Amino acid sequence: MKWLVIALAVLAAFIVALIVGPMILGDKGYVLISLGNTAIETSLIGFCIIIICAIISWYIISKLVLWTLSLVTGSHRWFGALGERKRKRAFYHGLQSLAAGDLKSAHKALSQTTNGDFEGVNYLAAAQVAQSQNDPQKARYFLLQAAEYDSAKVAATIVMARIDVSEGKYTDALEKLDSLDEEEANNPQVIQLKASIMAEQGQWQTLQEKLSGWRKALPKEDYTAWSQRIAKGKLAEIASKNGAAELKTHWEGLPRKIKQDDAYRAAYIQQLLEQGMHAEAQTLLVEWQKRGPHPALFPYFTQLNIPNAAPSLRLLESWIKQDSENVELYSTLGRVAFNAGDDILAEKVLLKAVKMESNKDDLLLLSAISERRHDSTTALQYYKEGQQLV
Repeated sequence: MKWLVIALAVLAAFIVALIVGPMILGDKGYVLISLGNTAIETSLIGFCIIIICAIISWYIISKLVLWTLSLVTGSHRWFGALGERKRKRAFYHGLQSLAAGDLKSAHKALSQTTNGDFEGVNYLAAAQVAQSQNDPQKARYFLLQAAEYDSAKVAATIVMARIDVSEGKYTDALEKLDSLDEEEANNPQVIQLKASIMAEQGQWQTLQEKLSGWRKALPKEDYTAWSQRIAKGKLAEIASKNGAAELKTHWEGLPRKIKQDDAYRAAYIQQLLEQGMHAEAQTLLVEWQKRGPHPALFPYFTQLNIPNAAPSLRLLESWIKQDSENVELYSTLGRVAFNAGDDILAEKVLLKAVKMESNKDDLLLLSAISERRHDSTTALQYYKEGQQLV
C-alpha cells in the first residue's frame, strides 16, 4: 500500500509540472500525429496526459487479466484477509485447547491452519497433539512440515529424534541430529539428546571425545554431570565384564590427569563399593580428602561397611573439631560408626546431630541402635519420631 501512495504522489507531481511548466514559459507546444489521411493534433500537455493514462490503463487491465486467470485456475483466495484472520483464530484456539488437554478440539483447530504462515509452530503443535494421541506416524508427518521452516527446524528435528528413541531406533535418531548444521547442532537440547542416546548405547568413549567439543555450548553444571556419568559408565562397564581385579588394573593404568579428575575418582570409589572392596574405598576416601571434605567424595563415607573404620572415624572427628556446628559431619560419623559396630560412638554423635537438627535418617539409625540393644520401647519412640519427619 505504501508504494502505491508514493507512485500516485510522484504521478501527481509530474502532471502538475507538465501543466505549470509550459504556463510559466508561455509555450504549451503541440504534438501532431498523422495516420494516413487522418491527422491528430494535441498539446504537449494533453499528449503526456494521454500517455500516462494509457500506462495506468495497461496496468489496471493486466491486473484484471491476472485476477481473472487466478479465478479460472482456482489459485485466487476469495476474501483473503478474512481467511487469514480465520486461520489465526483457529491457530490460537488450537494452542489453547492443547494446553487444556482437549486434544480433539486442538486437532480440529490446528488442521485449519495448514495454509497460514505461522513459522512452523502450527505444525509443531499438531505434532504434539498426534503424539498425545499415540499416533507417531502422523506426528512425523507434521514434524517434517515444520522442519521446512528455519525457525522450527531444530525443534522439529529434536522431537523426531525423541520419537525414534522411544521406538528404540537410536541410529535413526542420531542421523537426524547429525543432519543439522554446525550452529543448530550446538543447541544445548540437541547436545543433551545426542549424549543421552550415546549413553543409552554405552558409547562412553565416543561420548567422552564429543564432550570436549561441547564444553562451550553446555552449561557448566551439565558438562560436569556428563563428565561424571561418562566416568561411572566406563568404570561400571569394566567392573561388570571383568571384575574387581581388572577394575583396579584399569585404574592404575590411567593417565595421572584422569586419576586426579574428581568425577573419575567418585566413579572409581562407587565401583569399589559395589564390588565389595570397602577397605580399598576407605583408603582412597581418606587419602583424597586430607585437605577437607570434598562434595563429590564425602557422601561415600556413609556407604562404608567395614569393621575397621578407624581411618575414616579419625578423619571425620578431626573435621568436627574444625567445624563443630556442621550437622552433616555428625550424621556421617554416626553412620560410619554404626556400620563398623561401634554403637556407643554412633549413639553419642547421632544424639548430638538430632539435638542440633532433627533428621529422619538419624532418628531411624538411633532406633536401629536401640533394637540391637533389645530396647524396644526406645527404638519405637525414635522410629515414630523419624516417621513424623518428611
